[in-house]
Amino acid sequence: MSEANTSEAPQALPSKPESAGFTGWYTVVMTALVAIMSQIDRGVLALFVQPMKRDFHLTDTQVSFLLGGAFTLFYVVGGSPISRMADRGIRKRVISGCLAVWSAATALCGLAQGYWGFFASRAVIGAAEAGCGPASLSMIGDAIPRQKLPRAYAIYNAGFLGGGALSLVVGGILLGALAHIPPTHIAGIGTVYYWQWVFVILGIPGFLIALVFLLTVREPVRKGAVKEGGYPLKEVLGYVISQRAMHWPLIAGVLCMGFQTYGLIAWMPAFYERTYGWGPEKVGPLLGSITLVTGTIGLFAGARLAEVLGKRYDDANLRVLWLAQTLPIPLFVAAPLMPNPWLALGLNAIGGTFFTLGAAGYNAAINVSTPNAMRSQINVMYFILQNAIAGSLGPTLVALFTDYVAHSENDLRYVIAGFRLVLGPLTAYALYKALAPYAQVYRQCVAEGV
Repeated sequence: MSEANTSEAPQALPSKPESAGFTGWYTVVMTALVAIMSQIDRGVLALFVQPMKRDFHLTDTQVSFLLGGAFTLFYVVGGSPISRMADRGIRKRVISGCLAVWSAATALCGLAQGYWGFFASRAVIGAAEAGCGPASLSMIGDAIPRQKLPRAYAIYNAGFLGGGALSLVVGGILLGALAHIPPTHIAGIGTVYYWQWVFVILGIPGFLIALVFLLTVREPVRKGAVKEGGYPLKEVLGYVISQRAMHWPLIAGVLCMGFQTYGLIAWMPAFYERTYGWGPEKVGPLLGSITLVTGTIGLFAGARLAEVLGKRYDDANLRVLWLAQTLPIPLFVAAPLMPNPWLALGLNAIGGTFFTLGAAGYNAAINVSTPNAMRSQINVMYFILQNAIAGSLGPTLVALFTDYVAHSENDLRYVIAGFRLVLGPLTAYALYKALAPYAQVYRQCVAEGV
């Protein structure tokens, strides 16, 4: 694997043995727990679309900025400097610090007084979460042997999946339990609505987890070659350009994938409420439970498939991602057009199982094809593409099409079907174009013992 041009030669560090042991897998489990917390505030917000519109007097487009833009704009701002800190320093400190900050901001969402107060809290959450995922992926890459990375990343991604599912389940339950609480006036703050108390409750556990992570997780030794002081952004971008045959189509595929993941899923609770009359108290636990079960099956089945195919194909990690994005296309297009909610749930559940097959392979592909001391920065580039750009524009585009093309919030189902019909094939094609270049880079990695 060719290194980026540098003025200072990297120094080789001894590789870890092929057995990760308890310490390595404990690191994986703890990063997965942090991932759960990173999804709590994102997932639960989707349940509050209708209450926010009512109590803050917002349009779908304004709500979409709270779902996406407020978070992701500052995710971009915070991503690069925080990931550079992770590449140069002690990653566990970066992760625990970020978790503490965004947990505080999550709780502050419960005290927000209108649109701009909510926007500010979401901005802080976005900036703090930006460096956590890339640093976690980098740590796992050093804590676990290359052959077992799909399994490790499946566990890590189960944290994202579990956090998203739990946010819907717990959020729906809390909404039902707190629904009887009238608007509460707090001196010096203002009026707090019942649904805002959910944010206060969900923000508290993050502080404890941040402390446990800092005190108990061991920073793993970096594998392969590193450069003292790390790589500046210019050299990281230079490396990506040098591997553009793989990265350009992969970037396009990840963007299209992100529009589906964040752009459409953000509107799923609203879709079921508007189309079938299911309120958030009902649809939240249902969606969360189904997502948790089917997603977990998909994650670990996909990790196992990547490990099995890896014995025969050099492109196995990305090949599984390509299959995961291709197989569910007809299911996702048909689901929002179903005549009753149970059929829609069923098709989305089967499609979601396929969709999550490739998550572990995707993470493994990025990390095994990247020099150690720039992993966090390249990971944050993909996080920004998927979480920030697609995560910001996706919900907004769905809202704009609903407000100004469909002209009716009840036609959200047709907007979702149209997005799936266009983005699904584009995602599959782009990922297919990345397979052969990735296989070549992978062979170079194996030859150099990375």
